[in-house]
Amino acid sequence: MAAANGLAGAPLTKLWLYVVLLGTVATTTMNWRHYMRLRVVPYIVRDWQVWRCATSLVSFSTYTELVVGMLVIYQLRVVERLFGTRRYAAFLFVVGVVGQALGVLAVWAMYMDRRTMGAAFVANLALSAAAGPYVLVFGALFQFYVAVPVQRPGGSGFMGIAWSDKWMVYFLAASMWPSSMFGAVLPSVAGVAAGCVYSANVGGLLFWRFPQWTAAVARKLVLPLLSSQTPTGSGARSTGLARAFEQLDRQQDYRQAQSLVLPPEETVAQLLSMFPDAGRERVVQALQTSGNDPNRAAVLILGS
Repeated sequence: MAAANGLAGAPLTKLWLYVVLLGTVATTTMNWRHYMRLRVVPYIVRDWQVWRCATSLVSFSTYTELVVGMLVIYQLRVVERLFGTRRYAAFLFVVGVVGQALGVLAVWAMYMDRRTMGAAFVANLALSAAAGPYVLVFGALFQFYVAVPVQRPGGSGFMGIAWSDKWMVYFLAASMWPSSMFGAVLPSVAGVAAGCVYSANVGGLLFWRFPQWTAAVARKLVLPLLSSQTPTGSGARSTGLARAFEQLDRQQDYRQAQSLVLPPEETVAQLLSMFPDAGRERVVQALQTSGNDPNRAAVLILGS
């Protein structure tokens, strides 16, 4: 089966990239960045500007964060392919709501107890939360860590350590912090916490989806605008960034093909007895995707 390169099979990731790109350019050009920052004090707890919880997710503070953030979001497209677009959309919505709520509540609780926590520390935390989809990125990064199997390259690696093929994604995500310094830490931690809440299926969040009619409207109105067609003929050209992405995809697809092995029959039989309606093909696919881990495979089957 041919591997999916670029953003093929990941329309929501493509939409996400467009939103943060256009949002950052617009807010920087129009000098709207002060509307994007999620300052819990005073805007949320005093002025009740709850809409900032949404606007803070659509743009980064600087172009440096934008470039690194777009690279991370692009790499996380594998989570959308693993979940499916409809589940990935529900996941991002849940993580955004839960993560922003956790961040606001944490800062508000520390602000109320600022004498114990330290007034200067709490003031810095309350006033410097960075703009940007850190909650969504780090929530998806947690799923990338949990659900996407680790594949190690050949050889001994650096200094005798066999690095996994995920290290570059983690490095890029960590490099988003220095430009925002203290302000990016809290939303990042809140995103990971929201990802944990989702994976733990608190309140049945793991199985929540947008209604079918919203998916139908999105397929009819939005999906045609995001569809990617491979150019053909002598006039087909691609940008240098696109060629770099395609080369990266080919390397990742080769490593994945090398590590893809058939799962043990006893494991397949065990999962088939647990999920008889899933079918053998779906069980094998879930096991291969999860690195033949039956527990992760069961989560994938339940969430499909």
